Amino acid sequence: MSQAILQQHSSEKPVVVLLGGPGSGKGTHGQALAKSLGYRHLSTGTHFRDHILRETSLGRQAKEFIKAGQLVPDEVTNKLVQTMLGDGGSASGFVLDGYPRSVDQAEALDVMVPLLECVVTQSLYLVVSEEEMVRRLSGRLTCRACGQSFHETSRPPVLEGVCDACGGELFRRADDEPATIRQRVAVFQQVIRPLLEFYRGTGRLLEVAAEGPVEEVTARVIKAAAMVHNR
Repeated sequence: MSQAILQQHSSEKPVVVLLGGPGSGKGTHGQALAKSLGYRHLSTGTHFRDHILRETSLGRQAKEFIKAGQLVPDEVTNKLVQTMLGDGGSASGFVLDGYPRSVDQAEALDVMVPLLECVVTQSLYLVVSEEEMVRRLSGRLTCRACGQSFHETSRPPVLEGVCDACGGELFRRADDEPATIRQRVAVFQQVIRPLLEFYRGTGRLLEVAAEGPVEEVTARVIKAAAMVHNR
């Protein structure tokens, strides 16, 4: 996004959209980026799980589709994001992880943010090869309680099978089995292309090489964000 556009929206809270395929590290790098910028990290997956556990109206709607093995419709997902941003309180900005996942959602986000006194300033795309995604996902472990992610080799928990954050049980998701990962990656590649073009066309896309040591990738992500936010 140009400096002129940032100045035009200087009174609004910036929203950084974090894009990336399965296993690209959006959660890890998103949290680090939010901390660096002094923003709040918002994960649609985490918030959906929270709403489902609390049995809110949004949670009940989402649960019906998830139990049926279907994608949560845009109408419900958009409402969740609007609620997340609207409940931001004193946050000075947001890093949005897990949304948008389509051009329709991106357009919906651009419509809703002015109503919440926010503005989407940039999208960061974490670029990871197919082979690396497969390697990462095939060793991923997820906490049943809080959703925190670990990896058998690159980020193992202190205690085997136990979440460092909450002590919950770690398990391997069915869609993280190698037999299904490549199909997930193929679907992602088809979906992400038009979304990248959408943000590239509006001058808000920055691509970040997301392979290598976690600390180095995080540094690249923070540097990319600083290219816009420090202007």
